[in-house]
Amino acid sequence: MTTILLALSLGAAQAQDDPWETHLYNVEFLTRTVQDFPGIDISLAQDNIGTMIVSDSEFSKGRLTGEDIASLIKTNVAEDSWDHVQAAITYQSGVITVTNRKSVHEKIRPYLAYWRGFFGKMITVDALLLVVDPALLAKVRAAGNPDRPMALAPEHLRVLLEAAREGKDAELLKSLRVTAHPGQRVNLQDLLKQAYVRDHDVQIATAALAFDPILDVFSSGVSVDVRPYLEPFGGAVTLEVRADRADAEGLVEKKLRLLREVNLSSLREETDAEGNKQDVADPKRGAVRPADLKVELPRLALDRVRTTVTIRSRETAVVGSVFRNGRNLLFLLTPSIVSLEERPAPEPAFEEQRLLRLFDVSPLTRGILDWAGPRIGLVSPSSGGAGALTGATFTLDEPAVLMSEESVVTLVKTRVAPETWGNKRNSLTLGPSGTLMARQKPEVLREIEQFLSTLLFSRAQMITTEAVLLSFRRNAKADWEREIPALGTGGYFVDQEKFGRLFEEACKNANVRLVETAEITGFPQERVYVAKLRQDAIVQDYEPQVSTAAVAFDPIIGIAGGGFVLDARPHFVHGQEQVAVSLRAQQAAHELREVEPSSPTAGVVQAARGPEARWEADVLCAKGKWSIVGVQTRGRGEEAEDLVLFLRARGNLLAR
Repeated sequence: MTTILLALSLGAAQAQDDPWETHLYNVEFLTRTVQDFPGIDISLAQDNIGTMIVSDSEFSKGRLTGEDIASLIKTNVAEDSWDHVQAAITYQSGVITVTNRKSVHEKIRPYLAYWRGFFGKMITVDALLLVVDPALLAKVRAAGNPDRPMALAPEHLRVLLEAAREGKDAELLKSLRVTAHPGQRVNLQDLLKQAYVRDHDVQIATAALAFDPILDVFSSGVSVDVRPYLEPFGGAVTLEVRADRADAEGLVEKKLRLLREVNLSSLREETDAEGNKQDVADPKRGAVRPADLKVELPRLALDRVRTTVTIRSRETAVVGSVFRNGRNLLFLLTPSIVSLEERPAPEPAFEEQRLLRLFDVSPLTRGILDWAGPRIGLVSPSSGGAGALTGATFTLDEPAVLMSEESVVTLVKTRVAPETWGNKRNSLTLGPSGTLMARQKPEVLREIEQFLSTLLFSRAQMITTEAVLLSFRRNAKADWEREIPALGTGGYFVDQEKFGRLFEEACKNANVRLVETAEITGFPQERVYVAKLRQDAIVQDYEPQVSTAAVAFDPIIGIAGGGFVLDARPHFVHGQEQVAVSLRAQQAAHELREVEPSSPTAGVVQAARGPEARWEADVLCAKGKWSIVGVQTRGRGEEAEDLVLFLRARGNLLAR
């Protein structure tokens, strides 16, 4: 009897010291869906209905589901207490409702604080558009880390910014800053928009017609569209980059003098052989009237980068560069990880035999987009083109992934404590947003973390591809063959030191001239591109519109495009020493001439004409050398020149 009374009194004392309580926890910050904010592509390209191409809005996945949070709490916080009939945990509309003892609530609070700090990180991306003299840039980049050519050291960035402040060898065009949640697509645009008369539609009916002006808007300025990912290794950030810069070079007003033929007053009634009456046109009484239409034809200089890169927080990456107006235009991005709290709450230490942990494996399972470069130059309508048009070439392939989520689960079970996964209390399942949820003993969880860290660093490798197009004036190439034999027949590799002297000479713009340079960094096996484009709206053609007793010609506005495109898909051949590049490079220029129409009622057509060059090949690159992709002669006599395209590909390894 004494023992029973003692047990009852102890139970009553415990109930008073550790009573049952119901608390509501706001976890909306952890579970809410994050909206994407895609930007607008700056271009003169039009879709089928004549509007500028705009990316659709998207929604990113939520960080955690309410069920995930409840499962984490029940497994890691007083696991045995949840079997009590009074214990309960539910989720609804961003709120977790928990009924348990006071001591359990005291453990739940710091655990949720840890998750708020874990997911409470933001990523700030600073963008700089910098124009630099080629000789200065080559000198600064040569002093950088050869194993990480993409990264621009802080002291080297200061040299370029100081030169920009002096205004002699560099110029800062634009600086932008945008902030996003990890995995959220955001954009920042600084644009100047201008409305203009783009085209005229012909509205035609029986013995009547009219020209309907079509207004449109084109943009110039800078657009930075990024999706940053916070990586679970080395304080790194992966950036999915869509960056554009456009300059409006002019808006040409053009008058189209068209002739419209309307036989409104020429209709007369006739009776056919069967006695039926009908209105017919009398060609002797037809009316041909001039129609003076006005269209505005914009000219746009456009620079574009499409790629994916990984860089450490607060490091500056040269994600791409082009050569415009005799200088290098650099796209520089610097991500920084920002926490909502100065000192985020640490992960609590739990005493449970088994814990439930989330492992971020998204670098292995996340799809990597391919970016197919635009096709520039003239395309014959008979071969499936639309005349003098330029635009993007799209691929329909799904984004490539290094490993599927199921493959990661299988690999972990095979390599880490394989004999323990038969126990029903242990589990390894797919979690939200590229995570694995592992329920295991603490020592096994530590082994999983070590094993995954080795795999995750496979996503810390990138490849920088650089292209240089040089022009050798008459006999200059033969002179340089004495120093660089690879310029002769059968040559391929050029030592970096010798190429450096050749490049220095090209910057002087004497017998050797620097025509184009371009640089782009991306993941192995990823197709990326950087492009320097020039787009001209032109009166490309006329389409006849015919109706009863009326005829007119509808002008068709097209786009003539030129510039230089570096489109590359690199991959490692042997370690970091050898890289193969599937190359698609293009150069095109054009001039416009006016062609008189064959029909007296149609207006003048603008036709483009100009040289084009394409280099499409698989190129092998070796460490410390440049590869010669192609050699070609252009022009005759005193105007003759030899064009030589050089290519270099170097690995970027993010050290542990």
